[in-house]
Amino acid sequence: MDDLFLPLMAAALAEWGDKTQILAMLLAARFPRPLLVFLGIGAAVIAHMSLAAFGGSLLTTIITPDAIQLFLALGFLFAGVAAFLPFADPDVDGYWNIGAVFTSFFAFLAAEFGDKTQFITAGFGATSASWPFTATGATLGVLIGIAPAILLGTALRDRVPLTLIRRSIGGLFLFISSILAINALSLI
Repeated sequence: MDDLFLPLMAAALAEWGDKTQILAMLLAARFPRPLLVFLGIGAAVIAHMSLAAFGGSLLTTIITPDAIQLFLALGFLFAGVAAFLPFADPDVDGYWNIGAVFTSFFAFLAAEFGDKTQFITAGFGATSASWPFTATGATLGVLIGIAPAILLGTALRDRVPLTLIRRSIGGLFLFISSILAINALSLI
């Protein structure tokens, strides 16, 4: 159950106020059919989280369990620090005009590549006994995190303090990272 639930929670939290949530919001504002935007983003998320979880699972044959724990801690550290860095809104008009599904797919594929959610998912994939469960949990988490942005569009930004939420979650991720690192290094 942890193989599914922990990546789901981490990914759902990581998306709040993130550039990928903002991208989903802007795509939903650009295209009048939010279900098509959701389908395009969903396909991109499945590809990214599957790749990350599988890649993480390959680490189990290469590095020690303590190093795997540190790798997961590094993913949370990266996510925590990234939450405090400013970013500009993605340019959704710069993407191809190939329909809502394909534009959303390619835009999200480009924006999510190397994102903090991928690193966290790779870390969970390394600690998991079943990378497909990890990929499924992370995929569901990302979709849960971006669903309000697609449904509300730019109104989400007006109604919710996204920067405050992103930084609060970043602080939580920094705390989780420190706990994981302390456990991996057997400092306590």
